[in-house]
Amino acid sequence: MKTVFLGRFQPLHNGHHQAIEQLKEEYENLSIVIGSADKSRTEKNPLTAEEREKIIKSCFSDTDVLHLEDDDSDEFWAKKLEEFEPEIVVSGNQNVRDILEEFTDLEVKKPEMFHPDIYSGSEVRRRIKSDEEWRYLVPACSKEKIEEYKDRIKKSGVQYEFEPGWKREHSSYGKTK
Repeated sequence: MKTVFLGRFQPLHNGHHQAIEQLKEEYENLSIVIGSADKSRTEKNPLTAEEREKIIKSCFSDTDVLHLEDDDSDEFWAKKLEEFEPEIVVSGNQNVRDILEEFTDLEVKKPEMFHPDIYSGSEVRRRIKSDEEWRYLVPACSKEKIEEYKDRIKKSGVQYEFEPGWKREHSSYGKTK
């Protein structure tokens, strides 16, 4: 049964790693699909799909990694994912699951989330940008590759002067109304 685990992996962190390990045990034919595989770099997506693939491959060299670019049309995006011919799509993103359920007949599942309060790509990027310790949030197999791309992450998006412990939600910019 062909299964794909879909995510942005900006960058791969321990939560992703544990989910992939579990999915590899559960499904014989697992591929990883990197979403937001567009060429441009943004604050939310500072690493290219190729860079993210190299990070993933540093941990899962025997796993196929596919790229899926964003699209303005949810329906067209879902159809592009179907071209990979999965039987099951696993995604932690509720919006992605809703889109796939609306526009495809694919079986869609939510992965077991491993400490989402601790492990997140946003937190890894925030810590890298503010020169806080980030290495404990990523698997050992990926640290060297992420270190290689650290400056790209630091330079992505709006540049702020960070103080240790600063978090976006503590600022007026990060608060939702």
